[in-house]
Amino acid sequence: MELDNKDFWEKSTVVVSQDKKKKSSDFEFFMFQKAKAMYQKFGAIQNIKIFGCGTGREIESIAEYFNPTKMVASDIAENMIVKCNENLKIWNLDSITETLAIDAKEYNKVSDAFELVTILNSMMTYVIDRNDRITIFKNAKQILKSNGVIIGTVHNQEGTFLKSSFFKLRNLLSFYYGDAAGIRSTGFHGFKLKAYYYTKSGLQKDIESAGFKNIEIYSLEEYYALQNIKYDRSKGYNNLIFIAQK
Repeated sequence: MELDNKDFWEKSTVVVSQDKKKKSSDFEFFMFQKAKAMYQKFGAIQNIKIFGCGTGREIESIAEYFNPTKMVASDIAENMIVKCNENLKIWNLDSITETLAIDAKEYNKVSDAFELVTILNSMMTYVIDRNDRITIFKNAKQILKSNGVIIGTVHNQEGTFLKSSFFKLRNLLSFYYGDAAGIRSTGFHGFKLKAYYYTKSGLQKDIESAGFKNIEIYSLEEYYALQNIKYDRSKGYNNLIFIAQK
């Protein structure tokens, strides 16, 4: 059964599957460090906008690392926000965190309010229309203060042999598929939805189109190579991580 993006994430079984205690991964901390270093000469990161927060799994680690005075966390699914609010109370972060159930492409009424925007958990993967993805990047730039930083993750077309082969074939037929060459069906718990898998060059192009500068993009394979650690693409997702500045 294939659902649209919002309906998929509203499902109770999907919400439960995402509601797990989670410390940020090493590559997420790498992005935190990069963001802090990029912004440090302009001041401290105190106001943070979190897109696609889900049940809030990354919020605690973000708060511990940056010690912000204000966070605004949003998600397309109301049921995710209900669970996120419960978790924020447990973590004693409810007093500094505002939550909103809103589509990221509609979060466009705020300007110059945040030093950091996060789009983690591959949220953009589930935005299959390129115009919508670019709108979200533009919204992120609008809400950032001057020289503010955006960080995030997306799914990568390059990974396991079967996944890479699938997308190579699709791209050979790009005259037919166009940007939709990056789309395939995914999901879990008996529910399906469409997802968009980026190429590194495509992600660069979309971030540039929103007007960001100082763009850095790494596949997980490239990130772990920087750490002198071998990454096994036959077992990992090989996601793309990105850092950029307004």
